Amino acid sequence: MTQQPDWKTIANLGDANPCEHGGYFVHIDETGEYAPEGEWLEVSDEDNPKPYARVYRFSLEPCTFIDGILSDNKFHPGNPAWFADSLHQIATSNGCTFESLVYCLTSKSPIDRAHAWRDIGQYHGFENLDGYPLHLTKAETVDKFFHLGRTLNRSRAAHINYDK
Repeated sequence: MTQQPDWKTIANLGDANPCEHGGYFVHIDETGEYAPEGEWLEVSDEDNPKPYARVYRFSLEPCTFIDGILSDNKFHPGNPAWFADSLHQIATSNGCTFESLVYCLTSKSPIDRAHAWRDIGQYHGFENLDGYPLHLTKAETVDKFFHLGRTLNRSRAAHINYDK
C-alpha cells in the first residue's frame, strides 16, 4: 500500500511577499514515495480580485539525458520530453545555456530542477505544467501562503540530502 505524502516546503524561490507579488515554492514528500513538486503562485492586481491568484503545482522529477535525448519519462528515456525541441530557446530566453538547463533538469537536487521547470513554465506557460490550477481568493491566498513567505529562505534547502 502506498503511503500518503507528507509534504514539507523546503524553499521559496520567489518573492519574499508571495501574497502580494507571487511566489515559487519547492515541496518534498518526507515519506519518499512521491517526487518533489514545484508550486508557482501568480497573483493578480487589486483591480481584478476574483480570482485573486492561480496556483500551478507540478512534479519536479528528474529528466534523463542519454545519447543527446532529453526525456521526462524514466521508463522510456529514448522518448524526448514534450519541450525538448525548444531547450535552446528556453535557455536563451531565461539567460542561461543549454548545458546548464540540461544539468538542472537532470540534477539530484529538486532546487536545481525547480529552477529549470520555472524557465520552462515562463517560456511555454505554466498551463502546460498544470492544466488545472487552483483559483484562490485573496483571503485563501493569504491563508495558504503568508507563512511560507515569512519562514522560508533560499539557503534552507542546501542542508538536505538528496541521495535518499
